[in-house]
Amino acid sequence: MEKIIEIASKFNFEGTFKRYEENNQGNINKTYILVFEKDGKEIKYLLQKVNSTVFKEPYLVMRNIELVTDHFHRKALEIGDTLHTTATIIRTLENEATLTITNEVGEKEYYRAYDYIENCISYNSLSEAKDKGQDPIMLAYEAGRNLGYFQRTLSDFPVNMLAETIKDFHNTRKRFADLLLSIENKITNRAFRYSREIVDLISMINECSIIIDALGKSIPIGVTHNDTKLNNNLMDALTGQGRALIDLDTVMPGTPLFDVGDGARSVCSNSFEDETDPSKIFLNLDYTKAYLKGYLEEMSDFLTPTEINFIAPSIKILTYELSIRFLTDYINGDTYFKIRHPEHNAERFMNQYILLKDIQSKEATISSFVKGTVKSLKRQH
Repeated sequence: MEKIIEIASKFNFEGTFKRYEENNQGNINKTYILVFEKDGKEIKYLLQKVNSTVFKEPYLVMRNIELVTDHFHRKALEIGDTLHTTATIIRTLENEATLTITNEVGEKEYYRAYDYIENCISYNSLSEAKDKGQDPIMLAYEAGRNLGYFQRTLSDFPVNMLAETIKDFHNTRKRFADLLLSIENKITNRAFRYSREIVDLISMINECSIIIDALGKSIPIGVTHNDTKLNNNLMDALTGQGRALIDLDTVMPGTPLFDVGDGARSVCSNSFEDETDPSKIFLNLDYTKAYLKGYLEEMSDFLTPTEINFIAPSIKILTYELSIRFLTDYINGDTYFKIRHPEHNAERFMNQYILLKDIQSKEATISSFVKGTVKSLKRQH
C-alpha cells in the first residue's frame, strides 16, 4: 500500500487520499481504483502500471493517447456533446502524462492516471447483460453506435501524427507468415494435430488479405482503436446509451475496418473465445445486424464505397487473424497469450476456427444487410 500511496503523491490528484483497490479485469496492465476525498465528497481516479513487456515504448503509447483524447474532448466541446466522453489524463506534478520510476531491482516502471468515468456500466458479454435483465439487441446496437461515434469524431484527426506502437498488429499476411514459420521451426510437434485446418487456412490467405493489401491505396489510413471488445464500451448506467470507448493503449494508424470487424466478431459471437462446445460457437446474426446498424448510423457518410463493401469480409478476416495467432502461439509453445492449462491455446484456436467457418457461411447475408442499411440511411438524408 505504501508504494501505491507514494506513486499517487506524484500525480495531480485532488483531495486527500483515502483508499485504493486493485481492478483485476484487464489482462495487460495493472489497474488500481484510487479514492480521494475533497469537500466531503469522494473522487475516484484510475492509476495504471503500464506493461512494458507488451508495450516496448510506453511514452509513444501515451503520446498517442494524449493526442487522440485531446482531439476527442475538443470536438465534443465544440458541438456541446455532454453524453460522450473518453479518457481524461491526469498529469504528474512535473506536468508529464507518464510517471517513470526505478524500482528496487533497478528496473524502470511506468505509471499513468485517468479520471474515473462515473455512472457507467460495462458487460463482458451480451449473454451476461441478458442474464442481468438488459436487452442484448439494444446493447449490441449501442456498442456499434459507440464505436461509430468514436471513429466519426476522429475522422479528421491527422493520423500521420500517431506512432505504430505494435508493428504489423493487423497485418494478416505477416500473421500468416508467422504461422508458417512456427510450423517450419518445429519447436513443438503440435502442428500435425491440425493439418486439415492448416490446409484450409492456407487456402484462405488471399481472400483474408484484401484489407491489408488495399490499405493506403483504395482504403484510406485512419485512427484505429484495435481493441473493440464489449467490456471496453462504457454504457450510461441509467439510459444504457454508449458513452465511452476506453482502453486506448492500441490506438494506432490503421483502418476503421479493423475495429468494426473485430467488434462484430467479439461482441456478437455467442460464446467466449475458450468455449469448447462446438454447438455454442457461432455468430449471432440478430446481434450482428443490430451492431452494424448502430455503427453505420454514425459512420456510413464517412466511409468510402470500398470500405462499405469490405465490412462483411472484415468480420471473417479478423476472426481468421485471431485463429492463426492462437494456433501460432500453441505451436510455438505458448509464449505470448496467457494460458490457464496446457491446451488452452488449442481450444482457443478451434473456437475461432469454428467461428470463422460459421462467419464465412453468413458473409453474403451480412453484406446484403450492410448495403441495404447504407441505402436506407442515404434515403433518410
